[in-house]
Amino acid sequence: MRVGYLALIAHTAFMSDAASYAAMGTAIAQGKHFIPFWPPGVPLYLAMVQEVFGASTLVLRVAMLLFYFGLSAALYQFTLLLTGRRSAGSLALIPLAFAPEMICATVEPLTEIPSAMFLTLVAVYLLRSRHLSIFSAIALGLSLGCLALLRPASLLLLLAVPIYACWRSRRVLPGFIPFAVGSALVLAWIGTVQHTSGRFVLINTANAKNIYLGNNPNTPLYRTWWLGSHHELENAALPVAPTADSDPIALDAEYSAIARHYIEQRPDLFLLRTVNRVCVFFAFNTFTGAYLTQDYGVPSRIGLLIIAVDAILYVTVGIGAILFAASIFGSNQSKVDLIAILALCAAYALPYFFAFSHPRYHVPIEPMLMALFAAFWFPRPNAEGVRPWVFLPQRRIGVAITILLFLAIQVEFFVIAGRAHG
Repeated sequence: MRVGYLALIAHTAFMSDAASYAAMGTAIAQGKHFIPFWPPGVPLYLAMVQEVFGASTLVLRVAMLLFYFGLSAALYQFTLLLTGRRSAGSLALIPLAFAPEMICATVEPLTEIPSAMFLTLVAVYLLRSRHLSIFSAIALGLSLGCLALLRPASLLLLLAVPIYACWRSRRVLPGFIPFAVGSALVLAWIGTVQHTSGRFVLINTANAKNIYLGNNPNTPLYRTWWLGSHHELENAALPVAPTADSDPIALDAEYSAIARHYIEQRPDLFLLRTVNRVCVFFAFNTFTGAYLTQDYGVPSRIGLLIIAVDAILYVTVGIGAILFAASIFGSNQSKVDLIAILALCAAYALPYFFAFSHPRYHVPIEPMLMALFAAFWFPRPNAEGVRPWVFLPQRRIGVAITILLFLAIQVEFFVIAGRAHG
């Protein structure tokens, strides 16, 4: 399916964020010096690919397939560690293979699939953290560092995961090595930018602008992503529109100060938007269908069908993940690993609850949900409480309420986002 999709769009120009990442990759490959607005993870990879194989759209799209293979291997290994059953690992790979959002993101220079691969690798090493070897600790650090360069909001994990590794192993080294290796990657990029531009930049300059776009008087109360995805509205909402002569560091500080002032003025609206951002983050993803329709001219009916398939797969996986989590918490099994995985997902998602949110941003945590879904149907041998019919009566009520809330989020998003698109 990916080869077929690639054949259809192989020589089509990049669109939207993909075009920006490709352009930044070309600038890096050409040795240009600049203050980065976009996160450097994908552009650095594209720059290396261009140096070796050239800069055609086909080459860059094929190069992104490597992250899909890596994600598949990481997801299979994670599910195997979770359940001890190969059948569970195979089941987890099915939604990853067939979901249209995963197919599209696999062959576009975007951050979703690389971020998903490194986040799933972090989850693998979390499950091994009681006996983390030096090699595994280095690999964990590389995963954390790459994840921070792909999604700077993930810097929180660079501190939290090593602390957990220290606690879980009762040793300092399994936490210190990942922190040191991951920090070295991030500092290498920061040092390179400072050396070439003479300015200190914490990875990139988009973050303060994103916080402002999600927290200003023009930000919709529910569709907090709207200004960030509609650039003609974004420029009108900005207090100072960026120009070729603008100082990006000064703009970054100004956006941050204005957003903070507005939040202090209207904490009630900030709280409302934050609740809505949480709900939107866990809603089904409409990006792929809309992206193909608006940017690649796919008929709207096909775009709606793609959105429907993504929604059905996502809701199915989500409910399965909820049932597995409920079964673990209702049994005598050790809950530490599951709590660590859920905390990893929450820590990754947390920054999006304060800037602006869209279902597209949950794609990197979806593979872990796929693993939990597969673990529900193929539990670890001799495990207790892994089927819905073994829940205690008082626990069934909580499970039912959680699933209803999850479904309510989907309905709310369908109604409000559908109304916005007319």
